[in-house]
Amino acid sequence: MILLSTGHAISPRGFWYSWPVEPLVAVGLFAGLVLYLIGWKRLSLTAAAMVPRWRWWCYIASIVTIVLALLSPIAAYSEQLFAMHMVQHLLLLLIAPPLLLLGAPLLPALWALPVNARRAVGRRLAPGQVLHHLGHALTTPLIAVALYVVTVAIWHVPVMYDAAQGRTVTHDLEHLMFFGTALLYWWPVIHPSRGRRRLSYGLAVPYLVPPLFEGMLIGVLLAFSSVPLYETYRGLDTAPIWGLSSLDDQQLGGLIMWVPGGLFFLIPLIGVLTRLLNQESERPYHDHVANRASQLR
Repeated sequence: MILLSTGHAISPRGFWYSWPVEPLVAVGLFAGLVLYLIGWKRLSLTAAAMVPRWRWWCYIASIVTIVLALLSPIAAYSEQLFAMHMVQHLLLLLIAPPLLLLGAPLLPALWALPVNARRAVGRRLAPGQVLHHLGHALTTPLIAVALYVVTVAIWHVPVMYDAAQGRTVTHDLEHLMFFGTALLYWWPVIHPSRGRRRLSYGLAVPYLVPPLFEGMLIGVLLAFSSVPLYETYRGLDTAPIWGLSSLDDQQLGGLIMWVPGGLFFLIPLIGVLTRLLNQESERPYHDHVANRASQLR
């Protein structure tokens, strides 16, 4: 494995002093934030209604969440504590991707570019082009949910999990796959492109179930395991952090994945059910209007 950085060491002064050194991540996030704000500002001068202010708040919140996951003491301690690593995974899987999609970043990012570059990229993303077909295929609900579930399952297998620890290419690949498949998974639910929905509100309910049950199942298995499953954290038995043994740490991580991870899915479920109920309540009114219109013809 290729070592990328040694900037995740825990400070002897404690949690709040353990900040990772990740210049590439920091520069990338800062550049993404600047591009979005430039594009949003340009759009606001021409068509403010296209990107409401609440969307850029969502985008900023997504950047803050990624910072917490990768550039805060959470990241430093995630290499020493399994429970902290589960917090990091929840941030990258369940919080940052939905917030980023709610920010609808494609349009502001395009408008941040010079006019010629904007038109060139726009042509590449236009319907009928290769990138459009690829995005359309990857965000097909069945494919998106399958990629998400398989990715989460694979990286929690002990041999794969242990291989991804430390500042290595494998570790970064794990995070990229988590974040990338999460973006694909949440796309049909949030539908940031605002075109025709490919996943109705009725079908969105069963769509949310497989990852919910997967997270709860993995969490239960970890929480009730009687032996440590991951070699990475066996050192906690000789040098415990916060008084946690490797088994205590694993069980706490399982509880984090099981309970907060499961509860998070209540947010989109409630939102989808609310939209579905609103549609049902509006249907009789629309049917009545249509009947009256037909009688007047």
